[in-house]
Order: sequence, then C-alpha cells, then structure tokens
Amino acid sequence: MRNVRLRFALPPLDGTISLGIYDATGKLVRVRHREDSLDDFTAGNDALETDWDGTDDEGKPLPNGKYHARGLVVGDLKVEGVDYFFNDWVTDENSPHIQSLLQLFMDNGELRVGTKTSESKIFIFSCNQNTGEGLRQFPGMILGRHCEQVHSTSKILSPIDCANGKDGTDWYIDQPEKDGPREVKQLSKDNELLRRLSYAANDPQPQSIEASSGEEKIFLIERNDQVERLRALALLQTTKESPNESVSDWKTVFEKKIVAHKNFGLDDGKPVANPTKPQSTPETITQKLRSDPLQNDKPGKVDLAVGIDNDGSFLKTADGLPLRTISDTPNLTRILLSRPNDKTIEVFQDDGAVVEQFRISNLGEMIAFDCGDFELK
Repeated sequence: MRNVRLRFALPPLDGTISLGIYDATGKLVRVRHREDSLDDFTAGNDALETDWDGTDDEGKPLPNGKYHARGLVVGDLKVEGVDYFFNDWVTDENSPHIQSLLQLFMDNGELRVGTKTSESKIFIFSCNQNTGEGLRQFPGMILGRHCEQVHSTSKILSPIDCANGKDGTDWYIDQPEKDGPREVKQLSKDNELLRRLSYAANDPQPQSIEASSGEEKIFLIERNDQVERLRALALLQTTKESPNESVSDWKTVFEKKIVAHKNFGLDDGKPVANPTKPQSTPETITQKLRSDPLQNDKPGKVDLAVGIDNDGSFLKTADGLPLRTISDTPNLTRILLSRPNDKTIEVFQDDGAVVEQFRISNLGEMIAFDCGDFELK
C-alpha cells in the first residue's frame, strides 16, 4: 500500500490544525486533518508528522504524480450565534426549526399546534393561549380533530375548517366564492349567524381554526405567499349597526409569524426578506494572517468562504479546506457573508425555516504552514 510521510514545523500558535493534500493543478484532493489537535499527529525531531495513503476523501486511490500538502493552524477564533430572522418560533439554539404550520386543535383545554420542521419532522406544540409560547412539544404525534364534520348550509357555503366555541357556538372558516377571499363565522347553537370576520384578497387567508370554550377567543393559522402565522384574537365588543348587521371589534392577543424569505438579501448588514436593491454580497473574503516567526515569514493572506454539508456549516479556505465549525444546522440551502471589519465575518445561513446570524471574530489568529511537494508512486 502506498504511504507518504508528511512533516512540518508547528507554528507557535495554540489551536486546531487543518491540513490538505493538493494535486499539481492546486486542487484540494484530500482533507487529511480537520480541526485536529496535536494528539492527532506524531511528534518528530523539531516537527510534527502525519501520513497519507494516497487516497481521496472517498477512499479511492489517486493517480501517481506530484502533490503538495499545506494547511493552517487556527487559533482563538470566536464563533458566536447572534440572532434569528423571519421566524418567531425559533428563539434559541434548542428551538425546532418550524417551517410550516399544519393544524390547530384542543386537548383537554390545551391549545395544540401541529407543525413541520425544515427536516420534515412533525412536532405538536402545546401553546400558551395568551402568549403563543410553546410549553411542551410532542414529536411524531398524530394531529387531533377540532369538531364534527360540517356540511354546507345557507350560512356556511364552502366550509374549510371548524371549531367548537363558547356557550355551544361553532366557528367556521368559510369560502363564499370559489377562489375568493375567506371568512371566519360564528354560529349559535340554533344556527344563527353571530359574527363574521372578513378577509381581503391579499390578506393571509385562514387555513385552520380553534376556539376557547371559556371566552370569546379564537386561534387561526393564516397563510399567503409572503407569510404564515398563528394569531389569537379576542372579542372586544359587538355593535349592532342594523337589525340584520352587527360589527365586532377584535384584539390581537398574540401573533407568531414565519416570513417567506427564499431570496433574502442584506440591507445595512441586516437580512431583508425581499430586497429592493441589487445584492453584491461576497462569496469569499480575503484575510490577513499572522506571520510565522520560526520561518521569518511576512504575514500571508488566505481567501475564506463558508461551506455547508450534512453536518452543518463551517469556515473554510476558498479552495475547500475546512478550518472551524460554525453550526450543526442541517439542510442549509443558502449562505450570505458580510465584512464589518478586517478581523470579523458575519455569516447569514438559511435552512428554509429561519435565517441564523453568526459572527466569526479574531480571524487574524491563523498561521499557514507548508509540508512542501512530494511524489506519489
């Protein structure tokens, strides 16, 4: 079996070590070490040593020829989570990344919300009816039922969903006209129309409804192309304007939104869902490195980027050598970078549910090293 011994003098910097094998064209063909410690190398005379078996990252043998090995010692880079955008359900690193709201139902007086995450997992949340705060979550449960099946009547023309309300009343989502805006209606137990909540065509349309049995309060999942939200509405008062018409005033108790942001951009360093300005965010950022006093080197430079894989996101060289883990968020689809100063990168990453902001600072705390050229036979 082919085996190549690689040696390099360790620069005077405490940190992790990443080392790559490059072919004669400069292409990275093997990540030999990724964020490794000194214990992952053999201590030789005035140098660290490692070996390479002549294979690529998939374990396939590479052709004979000339190769080059080089890497970086990465010191005290600071990676910190800064903020979340476009999703009120994601508030910290432990929050499930809710991508879609599916259904509402009551369970022994508790409001439950059925959701789907960016990993296509189903979660049921028990929600505080005054704040929308998730109290508990139940992964993998079957969604519940609101009320008995409802049929069209003279007052409910095309029912979408229903819920049992206070004093034996029933709430309905109705669509009076095909492809037209929907309405929310409350009927008495004698089938009298008590209240109507109308929607404009461009409003987020109601999809699912639930109601409190103890007060005039309803909960709605509403959706259009721009936003998906859970709203709680409480009745303030109802005023009779005529014998056959009354007007109800409602108060929004809480609202939790998921904003569509597939083409998000940056405006003054902050994400915007639908940018109006042309976007010119960099794909790579050039970073000045520390010099290696052992080699009497002048400070070098490296082009940095952010990579994504099944395990999350990571800082890497522009040619692909991983340097530092950023997050373990799976299913990432898009990354935007910004450069607030010469030692910091802001990373904005999207998994379809939420945009997370990370800050990587102390970027100057890296030193390059070189193992030189060698022949693979």
